[in-house]
Amino acid sequence: MPHRFVKFSLVLILLYPVATTFADLESDFRQAYRSYNQYLEADDVPLALGAAADAYRLGSKLYGRKHVTTAKLAINYSSLLNDTRDYKEAAKVLKGKLKVMEKAYGEDAHDVVSLLVELGRAHFDPGKPDRGLEYFQRASAILANHDNPIVTGTRNFDIVTILLKRRANMQTRPFVEAAYAAFADSLEENDVRLGLVNYHMALFATSDDRLIDSVAHLNHALTAFKTDNDQMGNLERTVRVMLVSALERSEQSELATEHCLAVGQRQEWRLPARPLYLKPPNFSKEKVEISLDNKKEKEQLAGRITISFSVDENGFVRSPRVASSTALGLNEAALEAISDFRYAPRFVDGSPVATSGVDFTMSYDFSQQTVKKNRFSIPPLRSSKTGVPLSGGTIDEFGGGGGGGK
Repeated sequence: MPHRFVKFSLVLILLYPVATTFADLESDFRQAYRSYNQYLEADDVPLALGAAADAYRLGSKLYGRKHVTTAKLAINYSSLLNDTRDYKEAAKVLKGKLKVMEKAYGEDAHDVVSLLVELGRAHFDPGKPDRGLEYFQRASAILANHDNPIVTGTRNFDIVTILLKRRANMQTRPFVEAAYAAFADSLEENDVRLGLVNYHMALFATSDDRLIDSVAHLNHALTAFKTDNDQMGNLERTVRVMLVSALERSEQSELATEHCLAVGQRQEWRLPARPLYLKPPNFSKEKVEISLDNKKEKEQLAGRITISFSVDENGFVRSPRVASSTALGLNEAALEAISDFRYAPRFVDGSPVATSGVDFTMSYDFSQQTVKKNRFSIPPLRSSKTGVPLSGGTIDEFGGGGGGGK
């Protein structure tokens, strides 16, 4: 009897350290996980990242590396690693976790979506996007069967946001369209989320030259973004400027006037004034050479044309004239383009008024052997040391191509 008692006591003694170690491990894990949530709520990413790493490490020991709980901890940790652009480490943490989640929930389960999104973030390479996009596309396909369209739209737009941050704008289209399809019949027309997807749908419609569709999406976006405040928000202003451009290009100038006035009413008039809509001029090398002596140097194929004009109370350009020009052969094309520009008119005591003495400068450069076509932009405006504006804007090095315009 005493011999059996001694053996039982020995077993208890051997098991006690194991039980104590397990209890300590579980306690440490729970503390790390609580800290992770607290730091996350406080938006303290560095501390949340450290706590998530501890929770994942301790959880792996507590549950095992192939346990579904460990996989979920890996998602939390990798999400913060992706947030801090440590994509390589995030991919390492997530290795093998997809099989664990698929085994626990199924390949097409909604529980797998978060992991797929983090895998997409970790493996997305703007230069070689296919692998990352495959994860995003699979997540989007699963979301299409979700019974809550708000969840479907939100998670798809999360992918859009991720890709935009990685400068992969053109890769966002299928996810924008999926978010729009989910939100269109589910959200109120003044919901900002619906406004954002309509804005992005308008961008793609514009790139496809579907101007009527673009206008429709922009009008929906404006409903969500516009306010009655004295100050116009950036989203509202951006959409109104886009509407001016789309309406001008689709030959609906009168409809664009509403947006020119709205922008002008809530901004301070300053010179140099910047146009809301620019029509590219129809410049060509041949037209430059008409006004040059054949013996002139090549450098003479670059220069500027400054046009002076008035902006009327509706933002239309009136009475344009050439103030200075280095290529007489381009003057007519410059005047034709300027005539179709639109501005936000100046307001005085709450009413729009005509403003004279507005300038705009167009630059051209055909001296390069290889000239980029259709380059049309306004570089940052420069001022003299005294702060006096030098010009009303420039079309920088516009080197050829047709006019575009309406």
